[in-house]
Amino acid sequence: MSCTVFALPYALAWVIGAVVAGTANVIAEAGEENEVIMGSGNLNNNAVQAPCEDITVISDKHFIEKSFETAFIDKNILIKTLEEHGVRSISEDEYGRIYGAVENYTLTFERMEADKPYFLKITCTDRDNAEEKLGDLSSEYALNVQEEAYLNIIEKLKENNMQLENEEVTDDNTIVLTVNLD
Repeated sequence: MSCTVFALPYALAWVIGAVVAGTANVIAEAGEENEVIMGSGNLNNNAVQAPCEDITVISDKHFIEKSFETAFIDKNILIKTLEEHGVRSISEDEYGRIYGAVENYTLTFERMEADKPYFLKITCTDRDNAEEKLGDLSSEYALNVQEEAYLNIIEKLKENNMQLENEEVTDDNTIVLTVNLD
């Protein structure tokens, strides 16, 4: 296993140096053949490989965390929406929290009760627009809910031997279904 740490700000270089020295001693004492790599004079490319499971990036960007109440209730539609939106590393923990990442955003969805909407916690840099990302996800979620409702209605019509006479999509994406009741 290896771990890579990238230190961008100059002030962190000496902190990383102390960690590297300690890690190098631990590696030497353990007798493992791991490699410690130091950048040559360029503080923006200092890298250290040491035993661990994750890659950690340390930078001078300011991160913010915002929480929003959403209209997202259905877990399956939420996961479908996240996949369609390009969210990667989607996972769910044993408490029902859903995690993912897209662009510069880290997303965490959680709720207190199964029939209540999810709360979204977004972690991003202070230059990113968390509200805009929530708006994008909400729009896409609404389209997926509409699609799911449409498919359920079509299925119910078939189950009840009813015929769909006409189907129209208006300019605002409203679907108008005309059912023959004869």
